[in-house]
Amino acid sequence: MWSWLTHESNAQRKFIELIFDRTGKYPNWDPPSEIPVGSYGFIDKVTGNFFPKGSIYSSEFQPLLRSVGIDPDSDKHHPEDCPEEAEFTTWSTNVKRLELNVESYAGVPGIATASIKGTWQVKKGTTGAVLLMNKPRIKHINQEALGKLSHIELLRSMHLVTKVFYCPAYSLYLSDKSGDNVSMALLASAPVVGPMVTVGATSEMKWWSDTQAGLSRNGCKTEHCFTPLYELRHPRYHRNRRATPSPERTGEQLWVASPPPWAPLDEDGQEVPVYTYARGYKF
Repeated sequence: MWSWLTHESNAQRKFIELIFDRTGKYPNWDPPSEIPVGSYGFIDKVTGNFFPKGSIYSSEFQPLLRSVGIDPDSDKHHPEDCPEEAEFTTWSTNVKRLELNVESYAGVPGIATASIKGTWQVKKGTTGAVLLMNKPRIKHINQEALGKLSHIELLRSMHLVTKVFYCPAYSLYLSDKSGDNVSMALLASAPVVGPMVTVGATSEMKWWSDTQAGLSRNGCKTEHCFTPLYELRHPRYHRNRRATPSPERTGEQLWVASPPPWAPLDEDGQEVPVYTYARGYKF
């Protein structure tokens, strides 16, 4: 029995941990809720949600931009867009991707020509995570701006959203521990015949899956309105060095990834107890 059948936050944190360990980025458990580039704040330890405290593009932040040599009226610090990619797919290390046996699902219209399709095998006794995105576009803060922003004292105690993936179609899946396979596909102009519920079903693309267990979320629209993945960083701490200093860091090198603010989680999404031994006693 899953502990997160009654505590969804356990599932959310487990999904975040599994995808972060693989990508160094945070999955958004609620992709229809946008996480804008330039937001700064904290990850809630209990739920895994990102709580923004402000934005570097707000009028209140302009004096801080000027203090590090950024002109708020220019566009040099504004987010930049990367070229659209065909897809972005990732899964946790205990998951293996297999070729989908199209003949087994011949009754599913459009399965053979699905733009994204596959079967994912999760190691029995473990919890696996899969994240799929169609036609993602990355929006990010440029290197020059990141270098200057790293000197703002306020951001040293915050986490900054430096990169966000936008897409018109996404699918999130978190397995149980049964070790069952799950097949998923993004179909063009075909009805959903599996148990997964699609958000925004007015688009021409629809997700299909044969999963009977686990937790899943997915959505399809024509616009790049979903943000399933984002990068969260904080300024690198400076250390005094007596030895020969390393080459000077610039831009993104002045920032480090912000790890999840909880202890490692077990397969049920609960924190593993940390024991400290001192003088023969366990605390």
